[in-house]
Amino acid sequence: MSETRIYKAPEKERISFIKKKQQHQNGLKFQPENSNFGFLCLLMTSTMLPFLVGYHFTLVNPIIPALKIMYNETYMSRYGEAMSDSTWLGLLTMSVSSIVIGAFVGGTTTKFLLNFVSSKRLNQIAHVINLIAIVVSSLIGGVTQSYEAFIAGRLIAGIPCGITFNLAPMLVAELSARRKRGFWESTIGVSISFGFLIAAILAHPKVLGSLTLWPVLIGLGVLPSFIYLIASINIPETPYYLLRHGRKEEALDVLTELRKNEDESVAKQEVEEIENEIGDSGKVYGIVKILKNKQYRNQLIAVFALYANLMLCGVNNILFYSDLIFKEAGISADNVTFATIGVFALQFVMALIGAKFVDRFGGLKVTIAGSIGFIVSLTLFTVSQAMVYKQNSAVLSPLHTTADEQLLTNGSAFASVTHSTFTAETTSLIASAQDGANPWSFVSVLAIGIFMVAWSGGTHISTFALLGELTIEPTRATCFSYGNAVMWTTSWIVSFVPPYLQEALGPYSMVIWLGFTVFFLVYMVICIPDTKGRTTKQIQAKFGGKTDSSASFGIVLTEVESLNV
Repeated sequence: MSETRIYKAPEKERISFIKKKQQHQNGLKFQPENSNFGFLCLLMTSTMLPFLVGYHFTLVNPIIPALKIMYNETYMSRYGEAMSDSTWLGLLTMSVSSIVIGAFVGGTTTKFLLNFVSSKRLNQIAHVINLIAIVVSSLIGGVTQSYEAFIAGRLIAGIPCGITFNLAPMLVAELSARRKRGFWESTIGVSISFGFLIAAILAHPKVLGSLTLWPVLIGLGVLPSFIYLIASINIPETPYYLLRHGRKEEALDVLTELRKNEDESVAKQEVEEIENEIGDSGKVYGIVKILKNKQYRNQLIAVFALYANLMLCGVNNILFYSDLIFKEAGISADNVTFATIGVFALQFVMALIGAKFVDRFGGLKVTIAGSIGFIVSLTLFTVSQAMVYKQNSAVLSPLHTTADEQLLTNGSAFASVTHSTFTAETTSLIASAQDGANPWSFVSVLAIGIFMVAWSGGTHISTFALLGELTIEPTRATCFSYGNAVMWTTSWIVSFVPPYLQEALGPYSMVIWLGFTVFFLVYMVICIPDTKGRTTKQIQAKFGGKTDSSASFGIVLTEVESLNV
C-alpha cells in the first residue's frame, strides 16, 4: 500500500496565503500590482523626459570655454574685432538662462494645454519639441557657428523641461497602482539627477565637450525622445483620462493590462474608485477667493516660500557654473570637470536614497535639514573662497578664458588669437598660483558636495511631497499653478545673475543665497506645520480659520503633487 504524502507549501507562500485570507475575511480589498506591461509604461513615462531635464540643464556647464571660443570666432568674422568681456558676459548669461525662460513657458502653460490634448499626447509633443530644440542648437548652431541659434535652441529645450515638472508626476499617478505610486514618483527625481551626472561626464573636454564635438554632445539628447516616441505607440491613455471622457469600457481594458493578474471584477472596483476620486475633485478655488481667505492665503504663501526656497538656495549657480566656481576656487583647469562629475555622482547616490528619509521623518523635517545643510555648505564655501583670495589675489576670474582653451580648439586658426588676446597674462598667473596645492580649494569642493547632497537627497526630494500635504483639493491646482511660476522665475534669477555677482562680490558671491536660505528656514520653522502623522484638518488648523466643510480633503494627485524628486 503506497504512502500518501501531503504537500507542504513553503513558509513564505503559506504566510502570504494566510494574510490574503485574513484580508478577505475582514472585507479588505487586495491591493493591485503593476503588470510587466504597466512597468514598461511607467519606466518610459517617469524616466525619459525627466532625464532630459537634468541633461539639458547641466551640459552647458563644462563646455563654457568651448562656447567662448566659438562665440569669439563668430563675433570676429562678423565685426572684425575680438569680443569684449562685457559682450561675452551677456551672451554667457543668455546662453545659460534661456532654458529657464523656456521652462517658465512650458510649466505655466501645461494646465492650459491639457484642455486640448491628453496627458499622453502632451508628453509626446514635449518630446517632439525637444527634437526641434536639438536641431536648432546642435545642427543649425553647430554648422553656422551661430550663438543666436544656440541660445534659441536652449530656449526651446526649456519648454519640455517645464512641462516635465507638471506632467510626469501626473502621468505616473494615473498609470501606477496606488501602492507603487510613491516609488515611481521618486524615479522622476532620480532620473533628473542621473541626467545631471551623465551630462557632466559626456561634456568633459576630453570626451564630447571640445570645440568640434559639442554639437554631438547636444545631439545625443535625441535618443531618449526617439525611445519614448517609439514606445508610446503601445502606451495607452491613462484610465483617469478615459473615465473623464466617458470611455469606461476602454478604461476597464487599460486597467486590466496595467495591473498584474487582474480580472475584470477587480478592475471594475478600481474603476469605481477612480470615478469617485474624479467626482470629488471638481471644486477648484480661484486666486481671488484664495487671497480673501486667511487659511487659503497662508497655504499660498507657504507654497510660494517652498518653491522659492528650492531655487533661491542657489542651486542653479552650481548646476550651470560649477566648473567656473571650482576654477575660481583654485582647482586646475584640467580637473574642474572631474570635480563637477564627483559632486554630481554624489548627489545622484543621495537621490536614490533620499525618498526613504521623507517617508521616515516627513517632508518638513527633511526640508529643514536640507536648509541647514545649505547654510553649512555656503558658509564653508565662502570662507574657503575668501582664504583662496587672501593667499593669492592673482587667481583668475572664471569669467576669463583659461589655458584649456588651447586643447578645445584642436588647432583652430583662431586659437592663437584667442589665447594671446584673452589669456597671455592670466595663464602665467594661474600657473604660479597652482604650483602648490591649496587645501582651501579642496574645502571648496567639499562645500559644494555638501550643498548638492542637501539639495538632491533632501530639499529636492521633500519639497514636492510637502506641497501636496499642505494644500487641499480645492486650492491645490491654483496654488501649484502660481507656485510653478514663482519657481521658474526664481530659477531664472539664480541662472542669470551669478556671473555678475562674481564680478561684483568676488569670494562673497554666494552670500546672497545664504541670506535667502536663512530667511526661508526661519519662515518654515515658524509658519509651516509638520505634516508627518497628522490629518489634513490638523495641518490646516495651523494656517488659521475654519476649513470649508464642503471642501474635499481626499489626497488626490493633480499636476505636480508628490513629485518626490
